[in-house]
Amino acid sequence: MMIYKTIDRFVRDNIKALGFFLAFLALLFVFNKIILYGSEISFRNFDTLDIVFLISLSLISGISSILLASGWREILVYVGVDRPFRWAVWAYATSQLAKYVPGNVFQLVGRQALGVAAGISNAPLAKSSVLELLVIAASTILFVPLVSPFVFLDIGLATSLPLFLILAAALLLLTRWLFGPILAKSAAFYASYLAVSGAIFVAAYSLAGGSSDLSLYPAIVGAYVIAWLAGLLTPGAPAGIGVREAVLLFLLDGLSPSSVILLAVVIGRMITVLGDLLFFVGGLIAGRLCEITNEQG
Repeated sequence: MMIYKTIDRFVRDNIKALGFFLAFLALLFVFNKIILYGSEISFRNFDTLDIVFLISLSLISGISSILLASGWREILVYVGVDRPFRWAVWAYATSQLAKYVPGNVFQLVGRQALGVAAGISNAPLAKSSVLELLVIAASTILFVPLVSPFVFLDIGLATSLPLFLILAAALLLLTRWLFGPILAKSAAFYASYLAVSGAIFVAAYSLAGGSSDLSLYPAIVGAYVIAWLAGLLTPGAPAGIGVREAVLLFLLDGLSPSSVILLAVVIGRMITVLGDLLFFVGGLIAGRLCEITNEQG
């Protein structure tokens, strides 16, 4: 029995070390991306208000990532694992940076390692990762009607927006009916995150000098969400690099020059990377608060 406990502790300690190693490796890639994107943006064309706006968007991006952690925590509850909210934020934030490591799967590996180190079995953790991808994909479907003005010229915002709202309500109600309120709540968290991310890209698009036609902004949000999902599901592309750009260039073709769209993508990525870094720091704080709570308990 003593030998078994020793082996079990050794495995768990090494799995935890793997999670932290991936987080450290991801930090290196993140700082590299910040330098890379910074060199591609001509900040000389930005005034002080633009810089403040960009930093504010990064903060919003970081805070919105809590929605991802909340959605994942609901999925954990759905598969029979109940962990405190602070722990879910810590585990998600610590592992999320690993998406920048080439391979586009290490955020899942890191989350699996941190979960096992916390005493959660491999099976429900793996199931939660699969369910998360399925729920995110289903949530993305909600935004498809928003892109219809780019495909069907006779469809405008007056038609696409009501379709979006009707489909959102129908999908959430259907999810609740088929799988229960917990998974429906998870889908609502992910859909909210996607909506905020799309709105942030619209702001980046505006900073890049894109179209000022407000009626097109919901369609741009939809285009970004679809491109985001394509990048997420593409194996080997760290944080969807390359894939997202290609999809956006295709969907937004004719709306603005390619140079403007690509600059918007670069600004958007700078905002996202800084947001992920802020989320990582916030996750560390949440993890520390969780430890203090356990020590007091």
